[in-house]
Amino acid sequence: MVVASERLEVEEDLTRPEVLREHYVPMHSSDLVRYLSAHPALPKDSQATFAQFAGLTLSLTHHIYRQRYEQLTGLYAPLDPDSDRVLLEVPLDEKRQASCSRLAAEIRAAVARANYHRLSEDDIQRALKAASQWGVRMRVNFQVMERMEVYARGFVIGSREHRNWKTFFRRRTVEVPLYQRLMVVFHTRPEDENPQFDYRKVYLRLFKNVPKQDIDMMLPATGIQMSWIDHSRIVVPSIYAAAMTMWRFLRNVLLWTFFGVFKTLGLVVLVVFALGFGIKSMFTYRTATKRRYMLNMTQKLYYQNLDNNSGVLLRLLDDGEQQEAAEVILCYFAAAFLLPQGASGTLAEIDSACELLLESATGIQVDFDVEATARNMVKLGLLKVHGNSWQAVPLDQAMQYLDTTWDSWFRLGKGRN
Repeated sequence: MVVASERLEVEEDLTRPEVLREHYVPMHSSDLVRYLSAHPALPKDSQATFAQFAGLTLSLTHHIYRQRYEQLTGLYAPLDPDSDRVLLEVPLDEKRQASCSRLAAEIRAAVARANYHRLSEDDIQRALKAASQWGVRMRVNFQVMERMEVYARGFVIGSREHRNWKTFFRRRTVEVPLYQRLMVVFHTRPEDENPQFDYRKVYLRLFKNVPKQDIDMMLPATGIQMSWIDHSRIVVPSIYAAAMTMWRFLRNVLLWTFFGVFKTLGLVVLVVFALGFGIKSMFTYRTATKRRYMLNMTQKLYYQNLDNNSGVLLRLLDDGEQQEAAEVILCYFAAAFLLPQGASGTLAEIDSACELLLESATGIQVDFDVEATARNMVKLGLLKVHGNSWQAVPLDQAMQYLDTTWDSWFRLGKGRN
């Protein structure tokens, strides 16, 4: 968490504990292993074996995710707008729609394993109605979207610098609620006429450190939504310019009228020229305002964009691999070394121990997903279930189970999906 001197207003729903605590291990697996290896609960004579256990867990998880990556990228290949590979078969529309649906299901599973959560339509609509001091309000045409899903992870309070007239334009640091990761998945309808997007393709976008109010900037927007302040900045100068122009011509027209020369023609020229100058000023200022906003948005996206399309899948699966491996290592450590030696405990006790470990290591409160992790560990033979009690197998026995699983995968020529 980043601590700053001042705090922006945060909506009520952002302050609820269940929103602030996510199913997310905020540590790289290697850092977690180093932290646990130095933990006083781990006997010194078990440190080397525990490091081997963690390494074997990472290897097994990496093998699983290598297969998932091949399957997912193979499914995405005909739908990738950046692909430079030759397709042996061009999918028809019906087959393409089925592939899009299957890809969406696979991506949902992948983001769940990487501990992302899907943003609701209400979250997106609230972002469309507001913009932070650093963002731009955008218009999004949802009617042309065949499918659009937005996922986020790592809700924190970050710090940004801001200037305004209240502080005499001096720089100040304020707190901003933001997502450390934001992912957008979408594809358009055939009737969409935007040349930027091909309705036959699926687009993936991944961003970092996105303020909650600026989610709409990361969506496939159709234009800038100008505020009433922007419109007033356009209209008021235009009226002033037209009035000044009219006054200058009025002096000449009055002079012509005094001498009775070109009276009617002078009035017509005055009105036409004043209106034309006012309209020209209005459109010039409007164009300049839009260009300024577009430049601001481009600069923000340049620094916040992490990856696109197939690169997003690689990052997503890498995150999932790190999360699953870290969860197994952490859960095993809590069950094997934080509970009394050889004793069993409930899932709630193991869950509490894991959360306390993460909070002591990172200072962040995490809602550890102990149920899904425990199910994975039972499949690997690392946890035994006795009614409502769960017990970790001894470390040497856990190593044997993992080693046997690793050998069986390659001996039988198969792996886990």
